[in-house]
Amino acid sequence: MRCATVILVACLLLATGVQAGAALWTHSMPSGITDLSLSRDGSYVLAGGERVCLLAGNGTPLWQQWVGAHAACSADAGRIVIANGQLLTLVDRDGALVWRQELASACTRLGVSADGKCIVVADRFGKVYFYNGDGKLRATADTRGKPGDGAAAFSEIRSVAVSEKGEYAAVASSRGVFYYTGTGRKVWSHADVLEGATSVAVSASGNEVAAGSDANVRLFDRAGKVLWTYRCHRPVTSLAISGDGSRVAFGTQDGTLTCLDREGEAVWTFSAGDWIRDLAFSSDGSLLLAGSMGKQAYLFDGAGGVIGTCALSGPVNHVALTPDGKVGVAATSREVAGVPMMAAAPAATPTVTSTATPTATSTPTSTTTPTATSTPTNATAQLPAGIIDLPLLAAGILACGVLSGAGYFYRQRRRTAPVPTAKEEPAVVVKTEDEPLPPDDEVPTAATTEIGPLPAVEVDPSAPWRASIIEGRLREAARILSREMFALIRERTGARVLRTADALAACPAFREDLARFFVDADRLAYGPDDPAEEEIEALEAAYLRLAGEIR
Repeated sequence: MRCATVILVACLLLATGVQAGAALWTHSMPSGITDLSLSRDGSYVLAGGERVCLLAGNGTPLWQQWVGAHAACSADAGRIVIANGQLLTLVDRDGALVWRQELASACTRLGVSADGKCIVVADRFGKVYFYNGDGKLRATADTRGKPGDGAAAFSEIRSVAVSEKGEYAAVASSRGVFYYTGTGRKVWSHADVLEGATSVAVSASGNEVAAGSDANVRLFDRAGKVLWTYRCHRPVTSLAISGDGSRVAFGTQDGTLTCLDREGEAVWTFSAGDWIRDLAFSSDGSLLLAGSMGKQAYLFDGAGGVIGTCALSGPVNHVALTPDGKVGVAATSREVAGVPMMAAAPAATPTVTSTATPTATSTPTSTTTPTATSTPTNATAQLPAGIIDLPLLAAGILACGVLSGAGYFYRQRRRTAPVPTAKEEPAVVVKTEDEPLPPDDEVPTAATTEIGPLPAVEVDPSAPWRASIIEGRLREAARILSREMFALIRERTGARVLRTADALAACPAFREDLARFFVDADRLAYGPDDPAEEEIEALEAAYLRLAGEIR
């Protein structure tokens, strides 16, 4: 079904005149890409990973050296900050070493201001370190709770964002949202309001802070007041705020991309059919670049119209856009690409759909009631107007039908395949309604002439993930192990477990081990790199160990 949806969207784009264009240029990396940065004028592209690489704006490699799990650059790319393990390094545009500092513990998140003089480093223990441009440690902040809080004191930092001039820094952790000055002084925190924060973004001035979680997106002002709350049906997978704070965009696990205005009202929505992994706004919010697991980078105008798309070789995990919206780049796990940019034509106001999407809950900020805007909520982004090519549209719909039918019969055949056991039982079905569909490469194409009988696999009912491992469906195996852990905790504790935070709260004695298990399971199930069988077996071993200890 996912493959069919992608083909239908592609045909619609072609039929309405939006071309699924090729990348302007591509550059292959020898190792996984973990970060992507773009200079303000688009002249330089920085890719972090096992080998940090600086490219010219046309994709020409300038140098490739240093090792950095995290990397970011200043607006002019004159200061490049690289974090790898317990080493924090600053190099210049030529790759020459400026200074190096040893960290107290390994870096897990990194943020850098536009001038490169405010550097924020987070570690896996919930601590945040503030450095100046000379490599001097200004302050250390701790996002953990009080020691007497027990398991509730645990804090896993998941996102860091720095305002343009480095005056403010926001941190999202498993305990909530924390806001600091660029020198490390705490301004406010909302550990009690937004438990389980997954992402955070800051406007250029630092006056607006957007934060996403498993259940909602919130906007705070600089003083920490909640301006509005927008409730989500599924966890947030990506988040961005425009430089002027006028737009907030986020993707959720159901593949929906939503854009909100300053008042928290939905301006438009778009269904990509796959997770949106990263987002980048132009400074005024008139352009939005989105990267999806469906191997597509999408370019939207301010009204949600799709201006263009760019196909890449794998899931698009990172995107970057210059403030003026003239240059955009995207990256898979192994490739960096220049995204074709098109001038944004004025788009018609999106039509209101009947889909019920919760509206934002606004917190009054003064005695004056804000004037209602005329922008419709729950608007679904429409593709740019044009003459529809009916034959092409019909071909797309036909292709979808063929692929859907092939997928249906394929799955039915798999479900009814005989399993040689002592007692004849139906094959174990491991997919649930709440789980994302398997990757496209696991669904047969319409060109398959006949689906032959699958080799019989002996399945242990107590270990339903084993069938997926044996048949090479490793992401699916990770999802099953995660689901089984939730079920085990519910059974053993009797607690109501709907999300990771519930599972950790139900088993305080195993909080850190469970947190590590769920982080690994999510990475293996939904991460940019395909998991190795050894990693899934290690996850299985962790599950079996915890299953034997949790009572």
